Amino acid sequence: MTVNWQDMVKFLWCASRMCLRQEDIGYILDFVKRDVPWENLIRLSVAEGVAGLLYHHLKKPEFVNLVPEPAIRDLEAIYVHTKKYCLAYLKEAEALSVRLEQAGIPVIVLQGLSLLTGFYKDPGLRPFGDADLMVRPLHMQRLKQLLRKAGYELPVPEYPDLLYKGNICIDIHTHILNLDRIQNRRYLFPEDLTPMWEGARPLFDPHHGLFVLDTCDNFVALAAHALKHSYSHLIWLCDLHEGLLQLTGEPGGWGRVVEHTRFWKQERVVLYALLLIEAIFRLKVPETVKTALGIRRLGLFERHLIRLKIRGFSSSQLCTVLWLYSIRGGVDKLRFIGETIFPRREIMAQISRDNLQTQSRSIYLKRVLQTIILAARDLQRALGFSLS
Repeated sequence: MTVNWQDMVKFLWCASRMCLRQEDIGYILDFVKRDVPWENLIRLSVAEGVAGLLYHHLKKPEFVNLVPEPAIRDLEAIYVHTKKYCLAYLKEAEALSVRLEQAGIPVIVLQGLSLLTGFYKDPGLRPFGDADLMVRPLHMQRLKQLLRKAGYELPVPEYPDLLYKGNICIDIHTHILNLDRIQNRRYLFPEDLTPMWEGARPLFDPHHGLFVLDTCDNFVALAAHALKHSYSHLIWLCDLHEGLLQLTGEPGGWGRVVEHTRFWKQERVVLYALLLIEAIFRLKVPETVKTALGIRRLGLFERHLIRLKIRGFSSSQLCTVLWLYSIRGGVDKLRFIGETIFPRREIMAQISRDNLQTQSRSIYLKRVLQTIILAARDLQRALGFSLS
């Protein structure tokens, strides 16, 4: 039986977890016996960031003899490259943690780097592109000076917070949603992150330079990050799924998730993530948790967008539409839309690096036309998914 794109997507849903259940093993066994386009599947797994997890399972004795040897070799090469890359980042991060401690500059690691020493015990399983570091605004310039002395360079002036040293890239933030760069996100997440800083713990004990967020705070931050990118890579939902298993494996875990979500006013953001996790990874979320986070207040269109995502629809604008439901008040919604379409000058400079006149009318007219064209295309594609 020929395997189509939707079959491959569902297969990756099944295989993209640290520990397989018995029903997952049966599903994988049935799948690998079919006429699988392995090159296409591997490309899809790389695009979704889950090739390492796929190799982690398919190399096991019960599967390996059923998978073509070239496919196993290709997955192994990806795994080895990812592991080498991540270990280099971890080594650099540990050295940086010592320097930061000596300089008295506390820094929190976000996203991928925060997970490599957590539930992804093997660095080859979880790829990431750059190291996202969050620093308090008053320490921003000192951090940049420290990195410059450590050999990091600023190759692109339009991106002043991206520093490189060889293949290692560091992206500096002062907020998990980049409120310093994109101010309209102040409607989406509290600006004061002091409780996050107070609950953070050292990433490399005993060094107190780099820190990682409390597990619940990190879950909320990861949910916000995944939505910011419109859930465009499966690995971000894998992160949330694995984090949720860790959190809810302890007494009172679901209660802590709800408590922290409410504290950060991220009920809708976390609820969207839980609905996707429930559908993709078949992890049962208690009705009491979904009720506490406001599932009964979700609109029909919100529910429809989540269903479309589950069915495979993707759009970079999904986050913008869903974020609108989190913003209270028509005026604030309009302000959010306005700054989304017409970003501030420094953001436009990043969008239109090839045009020095970033404030010219032609640039903004082009921006409006692009928005209309993208919206029309997304509506057409969404209609196709709705009718399929």
